Order: sequence, then C-alpha cells, then structure tokens
Amino acid sequence: MANEKLKLMIVDDEYEIRQGLRSFDYSAFGIEVSDDCENGLFALKALELAPADILVTDIRMPLMDGLELAEKVAARYPHIKIIVLSGYDDFEYAKKCMKHGALDYLLKPLDFEEYEKVLAEAARLIDREKDVQERAAVLERKAKLSAHHLRRKFLRDLLQLAMTDEAIELESAFSEVMLEENGEYAVCLLRLDSYPDRPRGVGDKEWNLILFTLDNLIQDLWDEQGMGYHEVDDKGQISLILTNPDEVAELKRSPEHLRARMERIVLGLKRFRGLLKSHMSYVMGPTVAGPGRIRLSYREAGALFHAPSAREEEEQAASEAREETIGGELERENGHRLIEEAKRFVEENYDRTITLDDVARHVHLNASYLSFLFKEMTGQKYIDYLILYRIEKAKSLLKQTNYKIHEIGERVGYENPRYFTLVFKKYAKQSPVEYRNAFYQAESGGR
Repeated sequence: MANEKLKLMIVDDEYEIRQGLRSFDYSAFGIEVSDDCENGLFALKALELAPADILVTDIRMPLMDGLELAEKVAARYPHIKIIVLSGYDDFEYAKKCMKHGALDYLLKPLDFEEYEKVLAEAARLIDREKDVQERAAVLERKAKLSAHHLRRKFLRDLLQLAMTDEAIELESAFSEVMLEENGEYAVCLLRLDSYPDRPRGVGDKEWNLILFTLDNLIQDLWDEQGMGYHEVDDKGQISLILTNPDEVAELKRSPEHLRARMERIVLGLKRFRGLLKSHMSYVMGPTVAGPGRIRLSYREAGALFHAPSAREEEEQAASEAREETIGGELERENGHRLIEEAKRFVEENYDRTITLDDVARHVHLNASYLSFLFKEMTGQKYIDYLILYRIEKAKSLLKQTNYKIHEIGERVGYENPRYFTLVFKKYAKQSPVEYRNAFYQAESGGR
C-alpha cells in the first residue's frame, strides 16, 4: 500500500487539452491519471464510482462548470486537491474556486513548469494530511455504510406499501430518515413530460446520467434545504416527501406557498433541458397524518397524473408480518444467551449500518422473534439499544478526540452528518457541538 499511486482526474470540454494533460509524465510525483471527463457533471458521477486524490478542471464547460464542480467536490470529498485551469477572462471565477478550497489556479496556455510545482505541492499536502493506509481505512469505512442504499429502498416502500408502525420506526432509523410518529406529511410528484417513456433518442448511458443528475439536483434543492426527502425511480419520476412541520403548516394555510417552491425547482432544472430533452410537470398530494399514511398522499398525487395507482400488495405483506409465527418457545436462560450475543454483535459492528435482519442472521433467529425477545429480556427495543450505544460512543469521541462532527458520525455508523446531529440531539438533549463545548467548559472550570 505504501507505493500506491495518487489518482488524478482531468476535466475539460476540449478533447485536445484532455489528451495533452494525459500525456504529461506524472510518475515522478507518484501520480497516475485515473479518468478524464468532458464536463463537471460527468466528473461528479465518475467520482462516485472511483475516488480521486487530485482534480484538474477547466472553468467554462457545458452542463456543470468548474466553479460548481469545485463547490460540490469540496463539500463531498474534502480530501481531493483541486487545481483550476483558467483563461484570463475567468480570473474572477478562479478566485471563487479558491474560496471553495481549490489548491491553485493556472492560466492557459499551460506553463508545465508551473504545473509541476502545483502537482508537487498537491502530493506533499496529501502525504502530510493522510498516508495511504489511513485514506484506505476511510474508504473502507465509507464502503461499510450502506445507509444510502437502505434509504432508497425504505423511501420506495414508504411511498408504495402499507408498513406497520414498528417497521417504519426500525427502517427509518437504519436508513437515517427522521419521521415523527405524530407528524404530518405530503408528497409532491415531479415528472418528465415523456413519462413513463424516456425522452426520444436517449440511450441507457445517457438515461443513467439523467437519473444521476435529477437525484443530485433534488438533493440540493429539497433535502439540503430541510424540506424532507426524495426518491427518483428508474423511470425518472421524482417523489418529494415534505416532512418539515413549518412547511407542512404553511401548505395547509396556503397551497400557493409550496407551488412557488416547486416552480423554483422546475426552473432550477431548466438549465439541464439540453440533457433532459423534456419539460417537467408536477402535482401535489394531500396532507396526511402519520408516516404510515404517506403512501396515500403519494397515491392521490399519482392519480392526478392519471397514472396507475400504487401497488396494492401492502395489505397482504402487512398481514403476513403480523401473522408470522414466533416459533417454539426458548428457555429463558437460552434467551438471555442469545440477547447477549446480539449485543456483542452490535458492539463489534456499531460503526457500520446494521439492520435487525443482520443481527437475527448472526444469532440464527427469525427477525420478528428477535425483536420480541430483545424487548422481553431487556425491556428495551433493539433499535433504542443500538442508537443509545452509538450515542455513548459518540460522546466518548467528542470528549476524547478532536475529530470533526461528521467524522464522529461516520465512526459510530451514521452516513449522513445532519441525521447524526438530529439523532444525537434527540437522545442527548444537546447537539454534538453543544455537548463538546459543555464538556470543555466543565473541564476548564474544574482546574
């Protein structure tokens, strides 16, 4: 691992420039070119599949320019060193890129002596900040966090299936989705006008890029704005689940409030019309009480689009879950042994996403029975035990280390920093920052 080369990605819409940069001899700096892309959007998708250490990007490109790319890369992959290629007319843009964490900018036509100096500086910084083994450990830890995939499945089930309250509570925790039992919700649907067909002339590769683009844009325009959660299906339909209680209250007072936000989202998507090759339309479902009724808002919104209603197998699935037999009774002593084994499994794996099914497989029990047995033996739900164990580990890290909040969240099994903060505050009655500050103040006051 010590001789592993640093990965460099080139992003420029001019083929000749990409080829020229590729032909440069990077071996003296311990660097190799891992990929080259013609715009920022393609680069962002490529980074999801294969991480890079250094990003060399032009500023002026179609679909997503270097400024927006630098901003998103700095937020999602803060370890990547960004080098910006700039024409004289792009100087102001280059300065903005520097604000987003770019290491340096170089003027075109490129002076390769200057390029060598910047590459050497990038390699030196990477080696100083983290050695290869630590970077590999971070990537391995991230790979273990499957909350993103669980979230997509849970949101899809929440929209389409009848789920028990217990199933919603468990799966929302595993998926890092914050839903209040007594909250109110609404679903908005957003579709390409070609739905359910693809826009004419769009192949598989381009369609996957469209779905990726929609997913990322809605993440920025909806989830990151604190509105709620979204799901993009394989036909391009976007489901926006409104969970923000203030926004739900405003919607009940005046539907025009949410319509104005939806219009802003549609407007934000228009700049990608050349890629989408379609206009977009939206409808809003009614407000419903409780997360178990979100599917009803989704169904009514779909009916407004004259679409087939959501699948009806939910009642059968729910009854099967209720009727699932617990099996033969275990002796109480054996039950305690199994629960202790389940706890050990949590203690050894709390730093990644673990579901009730994972634990049940480990102790060779049916998941429903394990849930019952855990509550029977401990007086505590499995999910509460897992969360409280993680919170205690997070408290120790907050007191004993200088890790950033998102790093601590990762180390105790949470992929999403915002969700980690919400859960910590719910159980600890303080945000992680407030908890750490209170500890430091108590420590300094006691000296």
